Amino acid sequence: MSSSLTAAQEKIIKAELLDLLANLREDVGHELHDQQGERVHQAMKEAHDMGDEASADLESTINLVNMSRHLHEIKECQEALQRLTNGEYGLCVGCGEEIELNRLKANPVSSRCLSCQSKEEQQHPDVHHASL
Repeated sequence: MSSSLTAAQEKIIKAELLDLLANLREDVGHELHDQQGERVHQAMKEAHDMGDEASADLESTINLVNMSRHLHEIKECQEALQRLTNGEYGLCVGCGEEIELNRLKANPVSSRCLSCQSKEEQQHPDVHHASL
């Protein structure tokens, strides 16, 4: 089965995915740069107390979580572009049915229809999922 997206719709979606991918990569680059700056700042700091250290550790953890989320989003975006290239974009990986166009417009990296996405989230509640 193939998606019923028109060539014009595919072109728009591809442009959106490429733009999203570029923005995510830029975000990761900024986060890497910020982390390097934090390390230099910490190394140059002569005296610090335990509160400063705990605060820096928390900030570092938050940055790593954000980085991980962005890398996951990059992977989802690349997979969506691959599905588009393969003619599988817009088809649910769970049931093979078409994903609603409004869902794809709202979340162009969607790989599941709303029903299959809900089932996936119920079966695997601890795993990061794309938002409904």
